[in-house]
Amino acid sequence: MGRMSEVSLQHGMTRQMAVSQSMQTGMQILQASALELRQIVRQALETNPMLEELPDASPEALEDGDDRNEREDGWNEFTAEGRLSEDAAARRDFMYESVVAPESLKTHLMDQALHSALTGRARDALFLLIDALDERGFLTESPQELEEQGCFSMRDMEEALAALREMDPPGVGAANLRDSLLIQLEQRGLKRSLAFRLVKRCWRELAAHKYEEAARLLDVEPGAVAAALEVIRSLTPDPGGAYAPGGNPHLLPDVIVEEGPSGVLEGILTSEYLPRLSMNERYMELMAEGSGSRELRQYLRRAFREGQELLRALDMRQETVLRLARVIVRRQEDFFRSGPSRLKAMGMEEVAEEMGVHVSTVSRACRDKYLLCKWGMKELRSFFSAGVPSEGGVSPEGAASGAVASRAVQELMRRLIAEEDSSKPLSDAGLAAALREKGVNIARRTVAKYREQMKILPASLRRGI
Repeated sequence: MGRMSEVSLQHGMTRQMAVSQSMQTGMQILQASALELRQIVRQALETNPMLEELPDASPEALEDGDDRNEREDGWNEFTAEGRLSEDAAARRDFMYESVVAPESLKTHLMDQALHSALTGRARDALFLLIDALDERGFLTESPQELEEQGCFSMRDMEEALAALREMDPPGVGAANLRDSLLIQLEQRGLKRSLAFRLVKRCWRELAAHKYEEAARLLDVEPGAVAAALEVIRSLTPDPGGAYAPGGNPHLLPDVIVEEGPSGVLEGILTSEYLPRLSMNERYMELMAEGSGSRELRQYLRRAFREGQELLRALDMRQETVLRLARVIVRRQEDFFRSGPSRLKAMGMEEVAEEMGVHVSTVSRACRDKYLLCKWGMKELRSFFSAGVPSEGGVSPEGAASGAVASRAVQELMRRLIAEEDSSKPLSDAGLAAALREKGVNIARRTVAKYREQMKILPASLRRGI
């Protein structure tokens, strides 16, 4: 009886370990970018004899391979569903051929994140922060706003932000130029220096070139300020400037959104960048026959399990990304038809509830995934945003919604400023009033915050420009 219990316990532990490994594989596949996924599949083809690559995805090949489709891999099904129209394929090919750039800032940071000491939710939060960086390496949204999007705790966000600000290039992860300079000075061990005090306490004076006033405020000699200025000028005002703009230098869209013949918006998977996988029939027959040495049989069984595990994870990833894209397209139809100013507020929790999955699944499915539409290449994460209340449940220019996405409000502000009389530029209060006329109820201080995030000068400095 004791022996049977021991065997049963060992069997249970083995199954638990297998399930755990399967979950890890599934999570790795789900959160991988298109480029990372292609590398994973290529590596699996090189190391697992049970896997083989099918020659092409032509209709003829699919018809000839019907017997293969009957197996439980399910991969061919998604390839067929994800086949692009000629126009979409042409747009994709043009994009692929035209994008040649050095390593991007986000790629550089992702490589560092993968080797960081962070684990679990804190590591996921770090990926979220990296995705949120603009081309200069600054955070365009506060950690508090990002916390709401990804449903992270502030402790996770603080750990992630601290890790990000220790990464290369120095100054990355800052909220603005001043914050970036302070980070760089601290990294150089100059937190107690006059240069640090100047940036922290006399930023307005430095911006206005009032160096003597700064010297007076800090009770130092003007010559000392001049020496400290040389240190400040040696810093990098634009941490991401040395890297290729626009995120990944070789972006591959996971989904293409286009209008179908009937006028309905369609989300189409773009899985052609992946090798098409199948299980090797010869090795499967060999395993079924039970021939060969014990070591060979064990090796083939292990390879079979790993191959099936990969195929199931690929299927699940494609299914999840496609379902997520379809929810985004349905909820953000106004954006896809009319442009960025019609982006609606949308949270990950409500999308997760609609999909019937945990919010962490949505967060992983969004990580480093891109959607190509007529408005360009968009991160899936960019469609999630906190809302700004709108009067009467109407968003800008008449789109039905209870709240407007903060990015849509910023787009409206950008348009209002672009159309203003340069001799009488709109103040922050004036912008708030103009936004209220469009149905967006927003405070002046929020307008100021958004304007600063967009790196737009205040009205007093825009006059005459």
